[in-house]
Amino acid sequence: MAAGGSGAGESPVGTAGAEQGGTGGVAVGGEGGLPGEAGSTQSAGSGGAAGAAGLDPSKTPGENFDLSRFTLQLPTGTTDAIDQVKAVDLVKYTSIYFYTDKTDGAMTFWCPDNGVHTAHTEYARTELRENAVGGDWQISATASLSATFEVTKLPKTKSVIVGQIHGNATDGTGEALKLEYGADNAITAVFEKNASPSSEDPKDLGKYALGQKLSYTIAIANKVLTVTITDANGVKKTASTTYSAASWTKDTYYFKLGDYNQENTGGSTDGGRVAFYAFNIDHG
Repeated sequence: MAAGGSGAGESPVGTAGAEQGGTGGVAVGGEGGLPGEAGSTQSAGSGGAAGAAGLDPSKTPGENFDLSRFTLQLPTGTTDAIDQVKAVDLVKYTSIYFYTDKTDGAMTFWCPDNGVHTAHTEYARTELRENAVGGDWQISATASLSATFEVTKLPKTKSVIVGQIHGNATDGTGEALKLEYGADNAITAVFEKNASPSSEDPKDLGKYALGQKLSYTIAIANKVLTVTITDANGVKKTASTTYSAASWTKDTYYFKLGDYNQENTGGSTDGGRVAFYAFNIDHG
């Protein structure tokens, strides 16, 4: 089940450029998490009732989570320049598209079907874009993104993408991975083919229940990209691929996580909603 493309080489986005953040290997979000998740060590801090995993429902996402190496891309603005929020402004930022769940403290992403999209795609997003120290990284890098999440609302007929490895090129290597949660509650790792980057190679990672808490890990090392889904019982499903073709060395890459809605036919109350309880990025 292939996802709609996010557009290789995302267009320049609106109100802010990339803000360089902290160093690799910093765990962010609440304590604990599902089996198989990289342990998150930064607590929510004091004040307010404690939510899930130590998150504070009274705080903004940027107060509960370390977002110092991210830019938030929003489903607002114009096609030539969607709105985005720099890392320095994310500490206090909240909106209808990016907010803290008042019950459990989850960092929540909402993206309506009719949101504004970039010039290189037909679909809107509310997503965090990694700004790694030293800039975007090579396909030969050692890097991983782990997260604990729930999809709580889906578009009527299509999917949301909850994690990505994205590139900057426009010749096919710009979307190494899209982790897709489908309308049928099936999760698919949508890889691009090693020797034919403009073609997709979807691999099934199981079927789940809407609102079920899961974790994922996206890890690349020695040009082998592996994706693992872990449920609350510790059951894992894994898919992998190798990116050894020369074309992949010409691009640079970054992680994305959040809610990239793959439907554009509904209105402002139709769309996808994804809640995150912890995540961790590691380089090296």
